[in-house]
Amino acid sequence: MIEADAGVHPGQPGTIGAAAPVGGRPPEPAGEGRRNGAAAAGDARAGLEGHRRSGDRSPGGSAAAAGGASAGQRSEPAPLEAEARSVNLRQRFVNVKTLLSFVLGIAILVSVFRAARISPAEVWAQLQQVDRRLYVVAIAVYCTTFLFRGLRWQTFLRNAGSHLPLGPLTEVIFISWFVNSVLPGKVGDLYRGYLLRREYGLSLSRTVGTVVAERVVDVLGLILLLAVTGYLVLRTRVSPVVSGMLHLGWAGFAVLVVGMLVLYHFGDRLVSFLPQRVQETYARFAHGTFASLQNLPLVAVLTLLSWSAEAGRLFFVMESLHVGIGPVGALFTVAAISLALIVPTPGGLGGVEAAFVLVLSVFGVSHGLAVTVALLDRLISYYGIVALGLPAFLLTKRGR
Repeated sequence: MIEADAGVHPGQPGTIGAAAPVGGRPPEPAGEGRRNGAAAAGDARAGLEGHRRSGDRSPGGSAAAAGGASAGQRSEPAPLEAEARSVNLRQRFVNVKTLLSFVLGIAILVSVFRAARISPAEVWAQLQQVDRRLYVVAIAVYCTTFLFRGLRWQTFLRNAGSHLPLGPLTEVIFISWFVNSVLPGKVGDLYRGYLLRREYGLSLSRTVGTVVAERVVDVLGLILLLAVTGYLVLRTRVSPVVSGMLHLGWAGFAVLVVGMLVLYHFGDRLVSFLPQRVQETYARFAHGTFASLQNLPLVAVLTLLSWSAEAGRLFFVMESLHVGIGPVGALFTVAAISLALIVPTPGGLGGVEAAFVLVLSVFGVSHGLAVTVALLDRLISYYGIVALGLPAFLLTKRGR
């Protein structure tokens, strides 16, 4: 059971307990903690009221309220923190919902094989021709994406006022990717917040806000990459599927921009009718989301490097199979197939493989060869994550 603010000991198997004291400070006496929590909660309420009266629409207004609320985050679980009580990852691995999501993914995979008339013998023959040296290069290039993503998340957290070391953040990202690979619903993203709360005492809602900001930047970056690279590689090619992806991408871009603007300017007013605890949680969440969106040039560079590493992986996988679509084509393909991760299966199982067949057909790649590319690429980016993430999750402190 994952606990956010309950009094569970961090060392208890299968749990995340109360946050450990930051910087090695001794725990407060129970009475003192309650007094400090009540005072901080009062500060948060005052900050929220002042923020609404003043009409301050900057993230700083929410940040002030969030600052007061964060000091009292141990007083009483806010809604987002309290949600942790109902999450048990090890039980979710074997429940009906997870099983059905895997069944759906496998059904999509089988449908892809049957619709494309894939011959297993043909795929096996193509696998025998893989250049193993280039495939190893693909694995090495892919590993760098975790470094770039760790640096970017470290930047987001620092912008939000939390200074954490790079190594643990990179490990947490890897573990969260494993969780997303075996559970539907992007549970791994929320799990990152749980881990930082347990290990560093950070506010769960504020940390989840930085993860949301990261996801927003990723989606916006993917849409822009899809548009730019699509223009460069599709000048003489027409594909209804890819055109549909581009239209969907631009629609998603508009929705994200409008949604973020609404939250930025009116979020505190929208939650003003909700219970006080919800308002305080939103204040911390808004601070984590919007305060982290600073140093945008550095964030943009790290985002580009992250997705370039993903594209580099795919480029060398295809080169190992003697499929030449070029670096720009690989970047376009990665951006397009990443949209398939919206499929409600663990790690986009089935949907990503289907997207490979559809997108690579634009470049004249046969369905059989496209499936081989998908299998080799997913062996690194999906099955490899599961194979390495499972022992890391079970044997390290972050899986307990």
